[in-house]
Amino acid sequence: MVAGSLRLLTDRDASTMQFVDAGVTTLVEAPRDILERGLRSEQVVNHAGASQATFFRKFRTKSEFIEAVITSLTESTLHSADKVKQTVRAQLVANDDALRPTVTTLVKEAFDAIVNDASTARSLLSHIFAGSHRRTSTALGNEYRRRDELVSAAYEALFEKTDATLRRPFTTKTFAVTVNAVIDGFRIRSRIDSRSVSPDIMSDALLAILGAVVDTSGLHQHLDDVVGPIDQPAEPRPLPRDPRAAFLAAARSEFGKRGYFMTQINDIADTAAVPRAAANKLFPTKPHILVAALQSRVDSLRETVADDILIGLGDVAIIENFLLRCAQLASEETEFMDALLVAVAHDTYGEPESLLSLKEKLNIPSIIAPIVQRGQDNGAMSTISAPMDIAAGITNTLLLRCFTRRSDSPADNAAFVGAMVLNGLAHP
Repeated sequence: MVAGSLRLLTDRDASTMQFVDAGVTTLVEAPRDILERGLRSEQVVNHAGASQATFFRKFRTKSEFIEAVITSLTESTLHSADKVKQTVRAQLVANDDALRPTVTTLVKEAFDAIVNDASTARSLLSHIFAGSHRRTSTALGNEYRRRDELVSAAYEALFEKTDATLRRPFTTKTFAVTVNAVIDGFRIRSRIDSRSVSPDIMSDALLAILGAVVDTSGLHQHLDDVVGPIDQPAEPRPLPRDPRAAFLAAARSEFGKRGYFMTQINDIADTAAVPRAAANKLFPTKPHILVAALQSRVDSLRETVADDILIGLGDVAIIENFLLRCAQLASEETEFMDALLVAVAHDTYGEPESLLSLKEKLNIPSIIAPIVQRGQDNGAMSTISAPMDIAAGITNTLLLRCFTRRSDSPADNAAFVGAMVLNGLAHP
């Protein structure tokens, strides 16, 4: 009978798998009926839309059919380790080697498959049958080993560019087991309480594990080096000699790792060893941080345009120079400029007047608006819109280009946008 079941699953003709799938579906969707009346061949045949004659041509006995159904519960659909590594590496490249967005994206892409009700139910059923079904137990063990290998492959791909190690007593094996246990917990919880399980909370949990277990210091630490005794108060760190500079340096790191909305002023203060009360006096809001970080750079950009006007450069040359310098600013201040783009995109004119307006304090388009006005006045530039609107369109196009094409040089991004907005798309 065992050999027959294996032959049936190996052959995988359409009608055979149709009956097996119908049996699995019946187990998943109507477990109470199975308890009351058993798994009846008539029910399976009706669900498969076939006939009793066909059913018994494929399965000589009902026991043979049940064997095939139980065996099918543990069939693997996992990717290979090489495929997992390729996927992780591609996401790292897309996210500039940043860990958090990479993990978040990977979880979001796999989330629906992870919490899929049908696959979770199949997994739970396979665990139930494993207690009295040796082949199922063996298959489940093999499945866990394959899943552990895939987690290990993902870990290797995430940290292959660093000298990261796992903090003792964790090993690659125990790390993989832990991650898979967390994922299994989320899957089971999702069947009953799907609103409590989201891609964000799952990625946060995995990032928390990575943060605790992965050591990138090169010191080959133990887990106890991170956790420490709970009754030992942390030693207060001395106030930095220049709290403002320390805070801005920490803000650059936090914005780079977490993005504008996830970054919190208190977290920046803790990282910078600046008391939270003092930090909130220096920087009441995140827009204040961006202004403090970028104001001098924007002022310098404004001065260079003024110098170009003073030495008599033409309007087009001034705009080309502006685009290059603005692209260089976006490249050199990536973390703050990324945060600025997000903040401005969500800024509204209906905010209370007490809040700092980034559009006023860091008004980069206003730097070239007079040049556009001059070009319109002398007939060299189009009058399709007001100078400020055109200046904003040029600046926003450049910054979006820099934001989405980080691998291109500032000169290439500036040249592309300059050619597009100054020369247009139509043939002369």
